[in-house]
Amino acid sequence: MSRGTWLAIAALMLGGCRIVSQQELADLKNPPNPHMANITQTWQQKIVPQIAADAKPLDELLKALHAAKDFDTACKTLGYRSQEENPCVFAVSLSGSVTALNTTSRSGKMTLTQADGQAAVVQLGPIIRGTALRDAYKGTSYQDFNDQVLFGDYGRAINNQATAMMQAVKPKTGDRLAVIGVFSSWDIPETAPEITPARVTRQ
Repeated sequence: MSRGTWLAIAALMLGGCRIVSQQELADLKNPPNPHMANITQTWQQKIVPQIAADAKPLDELLKALHAAKDFDTACKTLGYRSQEENPCVFAVSLSGSVTALNTTSRSGKMTLTQADGQAAVVQLGPIIRGTALRDAYKGTSYQDFNDQVLFGDYGRAINNQATAMMQAVKPKTGDRLAVIGVFSSWDIPETAPEITPARVTRQ
């Protein structure tokens, strides 16, 4: 190949190049996951409606779990588990009066006592522990991320939506609230489990 041809090829190659920013370079190395975009919209339009549609009254669910043949059968009929290595997630609804508040911890909690006297603990935040909200959502799974760190970030972003909701509600002792939320478990719970809220409304 002649020297002129080599120069022409080099010129063409250089002509197709452009300088990218550090962010663009980072995105090229690790393309943004589309599920990380518009988390607020996903929360409002998909996650919360799905949990609300799946929710069963807490006392009825606990009775059904104890009456089930075994936990795996109960999970398949009453809950959701995206992968065998995950705990089963159950969506529940409950309502009652706020009878206790713990706001001294960043993992705050409130106790909701129902009309029948049964009480359940609901996470208040600002730190929402666990990944039950993420794991309850049937629209995504770990395979959509293939990156444990990013999947963890996705769970925290969803929990942040629950935190923002609870901060807007600002529950006080004596308030009457209706809660739709989730809990995860490896076994049939003996008592009412701790609920991670997805929707809280005043009554």
